[in-house]
Amino acid sequence: MGVARVLLIVIGAVCAILGTYIFALYGGGPYAASGIGFIINTFVGGLFGPSFIADPATYAGFAGVEVWLFFVILGVFIVFLVAGILQLVGLKSRVVGVIFSLITLGVGIFFLIFFYTDILGGLSGTFAIFFLGEQIGGFLPLLIDIGDGIGLGAFFLLGGGALGLVGSILPKD
Repeated sequence: MGVARVLLIVIGAVCAILGTYIFALYGGGPYAASGIGFIINTFVGGLFGPSFIADPATYAGFAGVEVWLFFVILGVFIVFLVAGILQLVGLKSRVVGVIFSLITLGVGIFFLIFFYTDILGGLSGTFAIFFLGEQIGGFLPLLIDIGDGIGLGAFFLLGGGALGLVGSILPKD
């Protein structure tokens, strides 16, 4: 059981990292959404002018939320960027593994809800620009469209979160 636990956690973390940085969550044309695009939009300023941190009031107004709520959402997504890496801590600490696996799984579910339903209404457009950026060198992140504009990265996030969660819950033996 110990080997299975380690394999589940490691494979889950690798899938989460691949889904965050290597494979695009969604996209079209020369643009693809991934963790790389989110880093650029948050700290440098990407496709839409100033960075999210430099001008939060504009983006919060566009989203139709208060600035403090915009920062909360931004904080959740920043934690998501390191969640795949911190899933590996689940090898030593069960609680940390479960928490970061749930974050990865939650963001994966969020993107599927974002694409297949209209629950979020106007916020969907705002979340769409959070991760959107140009492909680096014309190929990174890899956009493998599996239907309805959603990329393979969202399913890697789901799988990585689920595998990491199961692996973190299993006993160490």
